[in-house]
Amino acid sequence: MNHKRSILLGALAACTCALPSLHAVAQSAAPWPNKPVRIIMPSLPAGSPDRVTRMLTEKLSLRWGQPVTVEYKPGATTVIGTEYVARAPADGYTLLSTFTSLVQAPALMPKVPWDAERDFTPIIQFIRSEVVLLVRSDSPYKTIGEFIEGAKAAKARGAPLNYASFGNASSFHIYGEALKRGAGIDLTHIPYKGESASMVDLMGGQVVSSFNSIGTAMPHLKSGRVRALALVGTVRSKVLPEVPTFGEAGVAKLDTSGWFGLLAPAGTPRSIVDKIAADAAQILALPEIVDSLRGQGLEPTGLGPDAFARFLREDLLRWKSLTQELGIKADS
Repeated sequence: MNHKRSILLGALAACTCALPSLHAVAQSAAPWPNKPVRIIMPSLPAGSPDRVTRMLTEKLSLRWGQPVTVEYKPGATTVIGTEYVARAPADGYTLLSTFTSLVQAPALMPKVPWDAERDFTPIIQFIRSEVVLLVRSDSPYKTIGEFIEGAKAAKARGAPLNYASFGNASSFHIYGEALKRGAGIDLTHIPYKGESASMVDLMGGQVVSSFNSIGTAMPHLKSGRVRALALVGTVRSKVLPEVPTFGEAGVAKLDTSGWFGLLAPAGTPRSIVDKIAADAAQILALPEIVDSLRGQGLEPTGLGPDAFARFLREDLLRWKSLTQELGIKADS
């Protein structure tokens, strides 16, 4: 009797010990997501990538019935937050909302602690960020052709024109150096700590020209205080259709537009990746979302996992080639 009782107690103990693991199995088998999802931003809040991400998280939270939160891990030109997600579990609960810096950092820095292709699974590209070269509305340069001719004349006088960007080795700095090379002109780079500061000095006459996102420029374009001369990219903007691309003006190497997108750690199940991509794409296609984004100078693209992966591979090569050609590094 005691022997039977011992066997029974042992069996009960074994079942009890198995309960936590059975609970874990049941939880992992439940439809994703069955707990909160974190989206890591590798930059400071309040910028365009942050605004787009928070807009999406609000709607994804409603769709999924789970909290979707944005966490900020800025630092080291987005390297800190990017590495954090690269080392996170590949279960879909820690994602990376990032932008062009993902492919720029490896091109600008001697070494980064992650590989853009090896360590991440692309989910969806949110938008293409449109950037223009601006001058004041009272500037004598009404077209990009006139600006280039003015730069040549200024160089001959020994007083080159200048352009502003939001910092050394930034996208806008690279665009300015590409303009110099492509048009065969001389321009002096004036770096700022943000777009707003460069815009203030452009309107104040402290700089002759400035590269800015359409979102930052739009209020001042509408008020007539600044004029857009040319657009970075391969196609014209839907919100500024009258502004030609640099390519149309005969200036090469200014077709590498900025972008924002969502990635997961490498190895994240494809079923989870596809669900996130499909739900985010549906949100990006909503008419009110499209209108809101275009009003900020942001063109929704909704590239899915495979198309986004191809884009990233090509973009990484483009930025590496361009920065090497121009001789720009992170400490430039």
